[in-house]
This record gives sequence, structure tokens and C-alpha cells, in this order.
Amino acid sequence: MLRQAEPSVLRHEDPSKKTKSLSFSRKGSMGGRFYHNDEFKESLLEAATIDIMVFRFQCSYLDFLAPAGPRAGTNSTLRFMDQQLIMESLNAAFSRKCIKSLDICFDNARISQAGFQAKKSVNEDKTVFLESQLGLIVALFDGHHSDELADYASKTLPPLLLERIQKTLFEKGCTLDEAVVTSFIQGIEEYDRWLIQGVIDEFPQKDQTDWSDPFWEDEREVFSVLGWLKEHPKFQRARYAVVGTTALIAFIDRAKENVWVASLGDSDAFLGQKREDGVNWEVTCLSDYHNGQNPDELERVQREHPGEPQVIQYGRILSCLAVTRALGNHQLKTPYHFAKNILRFIWPSPFPMEVLDNCTTPPYISATAVVRRHSLKLGDILVLSSDGLAYELRNFDEDNKKNLIISFSMNSNVDSFPENASWSEKLGHQYILAQDGDNPAERVIKNVCFGTDLEKMAEAVNPSEEWDDISVLVLQL
Repeated sequence: MLRQAEPSVLRHEDPSKKTKSLSFSRKGSMGGRFYHNDEFKESLLEAATIDIMVFRFQCSYLDFLAPAGPRAGTNSTLRFMDQQLIMESLNAAFSRKCIKSLDICFDNARISQAGFQAKKSVNEDKTVFLESQLGLIVALFDGHHSDELADYASKTLPPLLLERIQKTLFEKGCTLDEAVVTSFIQGIEEYDRWLIQGVIDEFPQKDQTDWSDPFWEDEREVFSVLGWLKEHPKFQRARYAVVGTTALIAFIDRAKENVWVASLGDSDAFLGQKREDGVNWEVTCLSDYHNGQNPDELERVQREHPGEPQVIQYGRILSCLAVTRALGNHQLKTPYHFAKNILRFIWPSPFPMEVLDNCTTPPYISATAVVRRHSLKLGDILVLSSDGLAYELRNFDEDNKKNLIISFSMNSNVDSFPENASWSEKLGHQYILAQDGDNPAERVIKNVCFGTDLEKMAEAVNPSEEWDDISVLVLQL
């Protein structure tokens, strides 16, 4: 299995717990140039990214010109390259931008993870799973403005939630359902408050500080408390509070009888289950959209901020943030003077002063998760995916989208959905069939983005326009 960055394994005091998360480190790029067949293949296999100019000729993506070779119409063997060679080269280039892992755990459950980095310096998505004697947590965090909080939360929040569930069961003697729901909602809210409280506690008077005092308008006073460099531990801790991330967290009990999904933001969680006929599948959405596309969320935000028509503009909070619920983003959650005089100096600030000047009745972003529960059975498939995948499927309705994602995550090529035949036409390309030993999460990303279309794959590897990161986690029970 090809891995460009080994997923990090978090180790806790409880040896029965195992965590594996995905992170990505970008390598350099190769300058554009044309190669003879052998040189071309060798260079693509060694480079971290490739210049896909050779795939963008108007005549055909198979029409290549050597540095001193003749134009089309001759018998030159350099004019056409073997399609299999192109596919191998593009797959190698794709693998350098897509970190993945495949693990067997949780009593023979299969967990595949894949994260495809878009046209950014770093992948802002993080996926993780954490197993304990109580059950299994799988989670996806989609960062915005940076990957800092997504990375930090992926390593620290799942173990805290597992510990809280265990503690709630022991202290309250409640059912597992009550313990999970309470722990998810309260635990996530407390985690988010802890992010900003850690910043406040660095100041001498802590919560008693007068943030409106002109003394704090001098950025040097802020830096003297939180550090002058971005690498300073106190400054980095403040960064976790300033940037943001969505959170999609699922807990499966040890008996594999139920799954609970807590959602903040706009990532997707889909559960696929075989119907009683043993052939066809039923797919259920277990997440909520907390963004400007959800009328209920827009109504909630406007209800909480009456008389503020600017609270929702262009389908975004204060015209700048797409999600309505998230971890972090405390410039939109804390009192005005604290956000203006302290947090805006935690550079680079995600929000300009003209946005902060409109923050008169915070919080504008919620950290209250919505939790859904669903029963499970052997053979079920749970898929978590970031909104980058949903964007690529924007021409699909919700039913087709969830069915397609579950179908692409299966290990067999049985047509289990009646609409399967129309998907290639809607996608604009043929999709890749499942193979023994492949990575289902990676297969989902490939099939949604380009399938067997080499020209689309070339664009994905080296995009000419902005893409969002795409991450997928597939749990096969």
C-alpha cells in the first residue's frame, strides 16, 4: 500500500485504545516538459505532482510531442503513448496527493480512509478512528481557514468523548443511549469553550480582564502575553480558537447494534443496509447540514439575532462563513472587544475588521451538535465524507447522491440500486469497478471525480482552478 505520509497512531494510557488518523505533507512539483516514453514514466513516478500540459492539447490527450520530434501526421512512435502507461503515471501522481490507509479492527470490521488534497498548500481535512473496550469512534474534521484546529481536534476530541461516555455510564447509571447523546452534545460544547478559555486564562486577570481597555489596542501587549511567534505554544493554542473546523463524529457500540452520529457543519454521514430481499440496499442520512443551504438553520440564526439583516448575506454568516455550526471561530462567538482587541491579532485573522464590527450580539456560530441514532446489523456500511465530495456531486439530488456514495464504497460490483445505470451519464464518465484489496474510500473519491476518464484525472491531479479537499472514511461492519 502506497502511503506518502504514515497515519499517526495516538497512544493513550489505556492500551486497549487504538487511534489512527490521516495527515498529509506536500512535496515539491516538477516543471513542465515533454518526455520520451521511458523518461516520461520514470519522471512521473518520481515527482510529487506533474505538469499536465501534455494532457491539454486540443487534438487529444493522447497526442504528445517530443522536445525535437515531428508534429502529428508522421509515423513517430512518440506521437501516441500507450493508454495504460498514461493511467499508471496519473495513478502515481494521484497517489502523491491522496493519503490513504486500510485497517482491520473492531472485531474484523474494515476501515478505509482517504484524503485528496486540493489546490492548497495542505489538506485541511482530517479523518480518524479510535477503538476502546466500550466501542469505536470514527470521525471527520473539515477545517476552514487552516488545518490547525482540524488536526488538533482529530487527535484530542475523540478520546475525550470516549472517556466522557464511560464516566457518564458509571456515575449516572443511565442507558448507553443517554450516555452517548449527553456526552456528545455536552462534551463537544465544553471542548469548544475550553479552546477559548485557554486563551483567556493566559491573561493576568483572566475572565475579569477589561477587554475594552485601550491598553489592549496595542498589539504588542497581546503578543507579550501570547508570544511573538506563530510557533509559540501559547500563540498556537490561540490559533485553535481563532480558526475553525466542522466535526462529524460517529460512535458504534461494542455489540455493533447501534450507531450515533454527532454533526457540526456540512459533512455527510450515510448508512447503507441491505434490505430484506438480500439484494437491494437502503441508505439513510445520519448527518445534518449546518450551512446556508438549510432553511431551518438560516431561520434559527435570524431568530437568535433579530434586527440584524446583515447576519445572513449570500447564504453565509456575516457574508463570510458558510457553516452555521463549528468548532473554533471564536471571533464570531466572543464579545466584541475581545474579538477586536485580542483575537484579531492572532494572525492571520480569518475575518477582517468590517466583519468584526458587525458582531454586536455574539455568538453567531453554534457548537451544539445534532445527534442521530440508528440500529446496525452485520454487513452495514457507514461512510463519512467532507463537503468537497458533495460539491462534486452537486448535480445529483440527495437520494441519488447517498445511493451512489454507498454503491461506490461496496466491495462488489453488484448493481444494487435501480438508478445505477444512469450514474455514468450524470457523472460524465465511466466509473472504476471494485477490485480485491483496493481501498474503498479512495475508490469513492476516484469514481466521483474522474472514474476512468484520463483527461478528468489529469485535471484533478493538477487542477487549473480551485478545488476543495475531499476526504472519505468507509466503515464496513
